[in-house]
Amino acid sequence: MKRYIIVLATLFLNSGVVKSQNQRNVALALDSILNAYYTNKKFNGTVLVAKKGSIVYDKAFGYANFEKKLKNKIDTKFLIGSATKSFTAIVVMQAREKGQLDLHVPIKTYIPELNEELGDLTLHLLMKNSSGLPVHLNRITELHYRDISSAELIELYNDTRLSFKPGSKFEYSNLNYQLCALVLERVTGKSYKEYIESCIFKPLKMHDSGIERTYEIAKDKALGYNLTEGQFVRAEDNYMSYAMGGGDIYSTALDLLTWDTALYTNSLVDSTSKELLFDGKPNEFGSYGYGFKVKEYARSSDSSKTGKLVRHGGSMYGYICNIHRYLDDEVTIIVLGNMRPYPTMEITVEIEKALRIFGCL
Repeated sequence: MKRYIIVLATLFLNSGVVKSQNQRNVALALDSILNAYYTNKKFNGTVLVAKKGSIVYDKAFGYANFEKKLKNKIDTKFLIGSATKSFTAIVVMQAREKGQLDLHVPIKTYIPELNEELGDLTLHLLMKNSSGLPVHLNRITELHYRDISSAELIELYNDTRLSFKPGSKFEYSNLNYQLCALVLERVTGKSYKEYIESCIFKPLKMHDSGIERTYEIAKDKALGYNLTEGQFVRAEDNYMSYAMGGGDIYSTALDLLTWDTALYTNSLVDSTSKELLFDGKPNEFGSYGYGFKVKEYARSSDSSKTGKLVRHGGSMYGYICNIHRYLDDEVTIIVLGNMRPYPTMEITVEIEKALRIFGCL
């Protein structure tokens, strides 16, 4: 497979073929990679690759509903799990720009009924995943398939204890971003769902994206599956209300491209906010910015040239996704799948390698 990709790239570079031919070759290379994963039951979903807002590759694989034989399409909706945190961080920064909140004051300023230990946390520590809160709510309570209110969530948080001194280390936790969502509700006077819809989905015309709740399930969304002994078996239902702010968004590859493109402008947040969102250092907070994991990437065959990669993945029962944004080249890779397990990061890296061979990175 790798030899095939290199041959295609060499033909392009040496023959001066037009740009459209290069794009066809990229598509052939990515088809070769992704069809191999799909054929071996290692992927089922959609993939989109774009450069400077223009689609380089988009294709759907497999079924959104195996029982009814309904195929995935490029506009099929998927739960994106923890990639929701990127959206939550953005709306927190929007509220900061409006003067509605401060990232460095104790959150008891906004939610005074929090216990003293939790109330002393800041939005900065929450978004950096450096609070000491448990990883999941199921570590502190039994989850029930129902809609849980914000007031009930706060009661649950008040029963938790921090596992380390806030700010002393990095430890990923869904509760961090759920608390951010609760702060947003207090300072904006809107539910988290209403705020995300009014400040991101509606302005960007992301008509196929939304916040899922237990009894508000998106139409035409791909069903989630587990690969069990070589067979696709329906996954159990997700506890969506418990995931508020940390994992309750569904979207499509096309809508996510719209969101990605907006982040190269100041239409969602200003330049200062973006610097904070994408500020992740290897020795601080696990290279985590605000709602984005941050690392360097090689921009060309010259390894001395590096750029900034910001990304986030997500996983729910029956769904896994990955979103890579290569800022210096304005390249985006979106992988959405409705099966578990599959090697989402491995697939993304293979796509990245092919793009580099063809000079897209």
